[in-house]
Amino acid sequence: MLRSAAVLFLSLGLAAAPPAWVQKGGVDPEAYPAARYLTGYGLSSPGGSEAQQRSQALAMAREALAASIRTRVTSDFTSRVTQQDQHMTRFAQNLVRTRADVELDGLDTLLAWADPASRVTHALAVLDKPRALQLLGDKVDRQARECAGAFERSRAGGDVPGLLRARQLREGLEESLLVRAVLGGAATPVSCPPGADIDRELRKALAARKGLDGLVATAALDLGGGLPRGIRVLMDRITYADTPFCGSLSAYLEQALGAELVACGQVKIVDKTAAAEAIRQGNLGADYAETLRSQAVVRGTCFDLGEEVRLSLRVTAASGEELAAASFGIPAALLAKAGLKPAPDNLEDARKTLAICDARVQASSLKVKLALDRGDGGIYRKGDRLHLFLKANMDCYVKVLYHQVDGTNVVVFPNAYHPDARIQRDRLYQIPPDDDSFNLEVQEPFGVEMVKVMASTAPLDPPAAAPQGLQAVRADLASIVGHARGITLRKAEAQYAEDTAVVNTLPGGKP
Repeated sequence: MLRSAAVLFLSLGLAAAPPAWVQKGGVDPEAYPAARYLTGYGLSSPGGSEAQQRSQALAMAREALAASIRTRVTSDFTSRVTQQDQHMTRFAQNLVRTRADVELDGLDTLLAWADPASRVTHALAVLDKPRALQLLGDKVDRQARECAGAFERSRAGGDVPGLLRARQLREGLEESLLVRAVLGGAATPVSCPPGADIDRELRKALAARKGLDGLVATAALDLGGGLPRGIRVLMDRITYADTPFCGSLSAYLEQALGAELVACGQVKIVDKTAAAEAIRQGNLGADYAETLRSQAVVRGTCFDLGEEVRLSLRVTAASGEELAAASFGIPAALLAKAGLKPAPDNLEDARKTLAICDARVQASSLKVKLALDRGDGGIYRKGDRLHLFLKANMDCYVKVLYHQVDGTNVVVFPNAYHPDARIQRDRLYQIPPDDDSFNLEVQEPFGVEMVKVMASTAPLDPPAAAPQGLQAVRADLASIVGHARGITLRKAEAQYAEDTAVVNTLPGGKP
């Protein structure tokens, strides 16, 4: 942010000439030479009160000045990376360019001039570079002292929170040094431990932790070290091998790794409970990370190698670029002691069920989309309530099955509360609805379960009496799906579509 400054507001008559900086579009080399000053120019929209116009124009001038500083920081940062023969992703470039927390003292002048002819207000923000450098130098010295003090106090005793604090202070110091360089300040050395020294001591302290906590904390340091402060991160699935399935280890890692990332990287973990409302607002077709507006996503895979389970973790930006990665092994004996499993108990049955659900169907103009409130493959514990969302691009008939661990197939739509199998095009359907008429609550047995939606422009089933509650279907899933797919064979004009979502269920309690 840019700190407060004095404001001069001029409202001149029609005959009065505007100031030089207005005439030159925010430039006045005589009053504010570029060698000493940085300026930002703002212009209000016409209309509104005098105070509203002034506020808008001044805000734009401040932002224009901040943007020019961010652009210079980006250019300088990119140059340094190039000189060191290092790669900086487009994500990192964009992040540096768009940072909103540039803190700079020395913004001593804000000018505003109201043009009565055009009914707009012009504004100029002026930064005195020598004064800003003086104030910034004081800030750098203070940050360096605080960082060195936190490091020295914490390294001897392996104090992880203290070392993390030193690390955060070092990161802030690096940003201040970069801004100082942009403003033309001298590259004087600072008395502060290098970031590599802080990370080395952190690793030693984390390695001293016993059990899974130490391994997870070290992985979080690897992942979070390169992530910018305040970035919104979604803890997505950590799946088993080549499947979308999760065991109890995945649930543990989602929570433990997320907590450590907050501590090590100062990230913000995205709240998954916000997904249901986002879907209701029309984001059914979006990727889960996009629905939750996360800037980065943590995903991973675990492999059972017998004596150990190997974890491969990665952080990717919304654009798909990989930002960080970590890989480590967990002794199988350690997992057994903690009561954690990398794979679900019904792994083989789940593979077969998914193969049935994923079998290709004939191309069709009908498209149906299914979403869960915790995303495809989301983890639900005993007692958790599940919400499904459904939408099609044509009027059609649908059947939604919930395939349980024990092999039972429950028809969750249509049901006693919505007996009509027909749905309208482009309308969002929520199952169960918000009226609390019924709920879908996770109960034992636990493992991988699936939701399957089948849609057709022709009726999927013959007319029947209104269902009572939620009905279990006696036939197996392959027969039910095969019958529905046969609609397109029996009626050539019929359009048919499917969608599937995986549900990972686990016992209650903390992982």
